[in-house]
Amino acid sequence: MTDERWLRAVLTVPEALAEAVGDWLEAQGATAVSLEDAKDQPLLEPPPGAMPLWQEVVVSGLFPFNDTLAPRLREALAAWQVAQGQSLPPLSITPLETTDWVRAWIQFAVPLRFGDRLAVVPIDDQGAAVAEVADGVAAEVRLAPGLAFGTGGHATTRQCLAAVAERPWAGERVLDFGCGSGVLALAALACGAGEAVGVDHDDQALAATTHNAALNGLAARLKVSKRLAPGEQFDAVLANVLAGPLVSLAPQLRATLKPGARVVLSGILPEQAEAVAAAWDGVRFEFREADGWMCLVGRFGG
Repeated sequence: MTDERWLRAVLTVPEALAEAVGDWLEAQGATAVSLEDAKDQPLLEPPPGAMPLWQEVVVSGLFPFNDTLAPRLREALAAWQVAQGQSLPPLSITPLETTDWVRAWIQFAVPLRFGDRLAVVPIDDQGAAVAEVADGVAAEVRLAPGLAFGTGGHATTRQCLAAVAERPWAGERVLDFGCGSGVLALAALACGAGEAVGVDHDDQALAATTHNAALNGLAARLKVSKRLAPGEQFDAVLANVLAGPLVSLAPQLRATLKPGARVVLSGILPEQAEAVAAAWDGVRFEFREADGWMCLVGRFGG
């Protein structure tokens, strides 16, 4: 793996400006934008379409390294502040190397096993497994370090992987919505799905999904896209995102379901589960809880 260099641009702003500043960073070419609480307030997911109500928000943009980026961003931000009639703290720009992410990955990543059907095995930047999984697992997904969300370690991802590993996927067509690293799509393919489509708005996620598919010899059976093509139909939808999008996008995603399609939804707090389930008309869900997160597993028309 080559040693890519990145620049992280950071602004701490009042919460009322967080969305606008995030949009500005994306317009300047950020490959990913994140929002974090600046004063350790607890994260409570807002209603669909709302922004987190932190008093101050750290807005970060990740950019490929470029010698001219820092002066260009500072000049553009100055002009933006004038146009908006706002005054912001100075912009912080710091270098970040891929090796930083790889080092963290190797330190914290551990193999995961889901019964005898599936294992997820993190690998280092040389392609070697960070640790071995016990013998007797029918399917294995090898996952490379990267900047996209979805290593399998978070409870929401583990819940989805456990649901995938419960059954064979005899040639089915699967949608991984908000695919991140592609781990859910790859798990379904490794367990027998015929084809998977990974959808994510983030270019970095699509690149990571494509890379991981190639590592596992599954590239020919996986497509990636920033949006769903009209008329798409699937035997299963896997979505590990958040409750807001799962509610607001439910009509669009539900329209892709074939009769009898399996639905696995995660990234949901317990108090949000009923509202998410209600948005998916015609899907009867089983509610599963682990480590303070809910996973809804159901079947359309079943």
